[in-house]
Amino acid sequence: MLYDEIVIDETVDKETAHEFLMEATKLASSADLDDMGERLEHKQLLFQKILRPDHLDDLSEEDLKKLMRHIFFLKRKAGLLLKGNSIELLRKEIALLLYGDKPVDQRFNRFVSTVSGLNEPLAVALASELLHYNEPEKYWLWTTWILDPVKGNGALKLLVRDGVEITGDTPGEKYLAIGKATAAVHRAGLEEGYSRIASGLRGTNIFMACVYAVYMYTVFRVKLSKEFNRILPELPELARRVLGVQKMEISSYDF
Repeated sequence: MLYDEIVIDETVDKETAHEFLMEATKLASSADLDDMGERLEHKQLLFQKILRPDHLDDLSEEDLKKLMRHIFFLKRKAGLLLKGNSIELLRKEIALLLYGDKPVDQRFNRFVSTVSGLNEPLAVALASELLHYNEPEKYWLWTTWILDPVKGNGALKLLVRDGVEITGDTPGEKYLAIGKATAAVHRAGLEEGYSRIASGLRGTNIFMACVYAVYMYTVFRVKLSKEFNRILPELPELARRVLGVQKMEISSYDF
């Protein structure tokens, strides 16, 4: 569902994108990037296995915990989600989100407003990760590291031209707007090379995670002392963390 009619030159700041790419490749080797791609592929397979339609009726609390361990900001929030919602309700709402017949923005709004126990940014992150990793070429990610609509920052904001608006009146409308911007970045990345890190949207996701990591390094260098900078993870680890694959043990999953 990533959009077909995108005017790349009016959306993406290619010069800035290349600057981020150059900085990222100073801090992450090609082996690091290949490793991220492999981990993301296994994350996708894990989500698809657990979220397939014929399994959702039997979705367990442990299944949800396993998925949330691979979502940045949410790996320690499974208890709040399960405390605020019965497993029966979660099965129903996840099924409607992923396989309902209404437009995705309406399904997105329903999920975010219905599921309890998580604040809106966390519910948004959960909805987008479920959608994207279940159907990675149809849907896209939206977490605060990709775009924080309150603070106005994030990887996408750094890659689009000044004046490009990524907004909406509801979470679902914002999700659609982020999809348009993501599609533009993805297409520009295929043309310019920085989305070829891995196949499909995985390459673009890795690139945006690296953009965010470079941004965080820049902020911390300015604001924190050298002692604090020493405890920051290296760029490959920081990118793996925001992608939710830092602890993805590839050999431990049998697909």
